[in-house]
Amino acid sequence: MKSLSSNILLLLILTALLGACRGQPSEKPPIHTQYNMYWQDRFSAQQENPFFTDNRSMRMPVEGTVARGHLQTDILFHEGLHPDGRFAEKIPVPMDRSFLMRGRQQYQVFCTACHGSLGDGNGPVSDYGYIAASLHTTSAREMPDGEIYSAITHGVRTMNAYRHQIRPEDRWAIVAYVRALQLSQDAGEEDLMRLGIEN
Repeated sequence: MKSLSSNILLLLILTALLGACRGQPSEKPPIHTQYNMYWQDRFSAQQENPFFTDNRSMRMPVEGTVARGHLQTDILFHEGLHPDGRFAEKIPVPMDRSFLMRGRQQYQVFCTACHGSLGDGNGPVSDYGYIAASLHTTSAREMPDGEIYSAITHGVRTMNAYRHQIRPEDRWAIVAYVRALQLSQDAGEEDLMRLGIEN
């Protein structure tokens, strides 16, 4: 009985102590066992900095600065252009089945809504009055691969640019898939014979 009452008393004291700690502001600074970079000489955004003659703490990057991972020296790969400004005639990366399947997946994500699953320009948005180009016109079939890549990268007419949404290698994969769509929809008798397909 004595131990029960002492346990209850101990429980009440602990409850009171814990209750007293909750929500009580303290004027004392928090305890920092390792200071690291809590207090460092730095300037906040828009704060005056007397070190520079214009007193600005926010500085422009040094001319020619390129963010890590954004150095694009291969114009053919990143822009679809030869050094003389001509569009690349062919896709400048090795192609295999997985590359083509990646193009198909990316096409379905980014292109099907407007151009349709067959590339005929009859995507779901056409029901709302938006007109998308067919990828099976003579001019589309005769475009160099680099021009299609450039259209994906920079946009054309009412088509938005996708350079921020689609990685360069995936843009080339989409170009490969567009070529496969064109072949599948516009194959002639000689193409079918070459593939061993008879009527």
